[in-house]
Amino acid sequence: MWADVIPGILIAAAVLLVPGTAVLSSCRVHPVTAVVAAPAASLAVVALSTMSAWALGATWDVRWVVACTLVCVLPCALLSWGTPWGRRQPRHSLLSAAAAGQYVVGQVIGVALMAPLYLQAFISPDTIAQRYDNVFHLNAIEAIVRTGQATPMATADLVDGSLYPNGWHTIGALVHELSGLDIAPSVHALTLATVLGVWPLSMWLLIEALVRPSAVVRLICGPLILAFPGFPLVLLDWGLIYPTILGLATAPALAAALVHMIRHRSVVTAPLRTVLVIGFLGVGAGIAHPGAALIPLIMVLPLAVLALVRSVHGIIVQREPRAIGVNARHVETHRDGRLPSRGEVVWPAALAAIVLAIVLLWITVAPSTSTAPWKRFETAPQAVGEIVMGGVMGRPMVPVIAVITVFGVVGSIAGWTRDRWAMLAMIGPAAVYFSSAALENGPIRDLLSGFFYRDSFRTGAALTLGTVPVAVAALDLLSRHAATVLDCLTRRLRFRGRARRYAAAAVVTAVGLGASTSLGHHVSSHPQTEAQFENVSAAYRTWEYADLASADEIAMFEVLPEYVPENGYVIADPWEGGGLIYALGEREVNQIYMLLPRSEEERYFDRNFRRIAHDQVMCEVLPEDRPLFYLDLDEHRLGGNQVEWEGYQGYQGISEHTPGFTPIHEIGTVTLYRLTAC
Repeated sequence: MWADVIPGILIAAAVLLVPGTAVLSSCRVHPVTAVVAAPAASLAVVALSTMSAWALGATWDVRWVVACTLVCVLPCALLSWGTPWGRRQPRHSLLSAAAAGQYVVGQVIGVALMAPLYLQAFISPDTIAQRYDNVFHLNAIEAIVRTGQATPMATADLVDGSLYPNGWHTIGALVHELSGLDIAPSVHALTLATVLGVWPLSMWLLIEALVRPSAVVRLICGPLILAFPGFPLVLLDWGLIYPTILGLATAPALAAALVHMIRHRSVVTAPLRTVLVIGFLGVGAGIAHPGAALIPLIMVLPLAVLALVRSVHGIIVQREPRAIGVNARHVETHRDGRLPSRGEVVWPAALAAIVLAIVLLWITVAPSTSTAPWKRFETAPQAVGEIVMGGVMGRPMVPVIAVITVFGVVGSIAGWTRDRWAMLAMIGPAAVYFSSAALENGPIRDLLSGFFYRDSFRTGAALTLGTVPVAVAALDLLSRHAATVLDCLTRRLRFRGRARRYAAAAVVTAVGLGASTSLGHHVSSHPQTEAQFENVSAAYRTWEYADLASADEIAMFEVLPEYVPENGYVIADPWEGGGLIYALGEREVNQIYMLLPRSEEERYFDRNFRRIAHDQVMCEVLPEDRPLFYLDLDEHRLGGNQVEWEGYQGYQGISEHTPGFTPIHEIGTVTLYRLTAC
């Protein structure tokens, strides 16, 4: 039952909120803002705790997270609160308590209406995503719990790499270990906490930074944030790249901090606090997925360029000779033609440095295009249409959400909205999605979408970060016009003073709650939304030909510890889902991931395994003095892989008549053998 997952959700919420709230509060961040922005900062604290444990040669667990939180809080509090110049810096506040309360009410409505769709899509707490990368992600969680080594280097070792951003895996390991849940429900708990909790919290901050909407609109934001087809649905029904989901869920908080820095020049007025806050949020989003930390940078890039142009233009205008007098014959130069003061130059210089750093970072950190097989899949007009309407990848779209988004784009371009900041922030993600979806392979496509591997699934999900504020700006425009009408109406009805305020508050509350509930019900019950979640559900169905693990295979994994001793070693074909033996069967396996590099000896073993009784040289590949087993899984291979492609012919045709193999347990078509040849 899904009620059994609640402890995991609560633990995920605690791990994602408590460390970050403590650290951000110590940096002079307003308590409400600190709580809402906490998930990204918590990821940074957890990452620091893993590195600290590794540096001291200790085994990592939740105690290191607590200790690292205290270690981070003390110096930050000392600098921000214990020094005169620290106390002089204004407190960082993006969200008032009243605004947060309005968002919370709307979000409760949104979650109440949308959460059942997620539960139906995940089918049951015991299902796993039948997708390619999930083998590695589940095994990485199990490895952290089993070994106590949680650094990005240790996680990378699982796939013979050097560094792997493992923020999601460390949080998943904490949820798995502290809740006592099995690994599958632990992953579901973290996913639900991410998409229904972390994502809305972060978006509140970005919406406030870009739009600062009315109370009515804040109430509507709850279902609106969960109504777009891009994030998280496009990632849930495709590759199940959990780290990207968590990274993009925290990215709006980083984007909000960057927007606040541009709007309020906080890097000049409060440099210490700004560096600390952006540092924690950036590290947290980046350790979940580096691309998630880059999306906020390209969102803020147009805003920084605009601020730089305005700042430089202001200095130039102030220095231009101005005509004075009635006949304008006399000319006076501002400040007698002196050069700009130091204070006037600092802010443009800081903006120029920010713009240059963003551009250089985006260009230099993109991975090799050899890892980017994805091609364009639609025309340029189709991509533009999706961007304007809030859609991605041709996925089903609720018409009312498309209309709201189009109105926001048109209103921003026409200047009807309060300002164009939301539209400007959308330019970066829109350009990245357009390049991956509609451009042919080439330098421009590589430059714009290279960091996302030219992958339209990832860029489409990232586009939602820019689309939501534009849609909110559209609702805010309608709200302000409605407020004008309401004000005229109360005047005509001769409401005065307190009665007028009470009447306005009652109308705002009624309209906001009604609109939020109506929108949430409309979106959650719309056939297009149901089609989206049906696509997600396909990733979790466990049946005879499930792509990763069938029902028989999962049943065998569950009972494997009864037949394989703790020091046992299991051999299985990784392309038939054998890698999951490590995470779900809790036993060592010959290969935990399909794409691990193999030596020539290992390749020979895989091609000739069934003849091991006649070729004892193959035994040298296996560990000594350990009980050896072979698990013969269903013949369905992951992603339609053919056995000849990767050279696993030696696993075919093994039966009880094969010398050196003794069957000891069978479930359906899955058989466990004791390997007696070695």
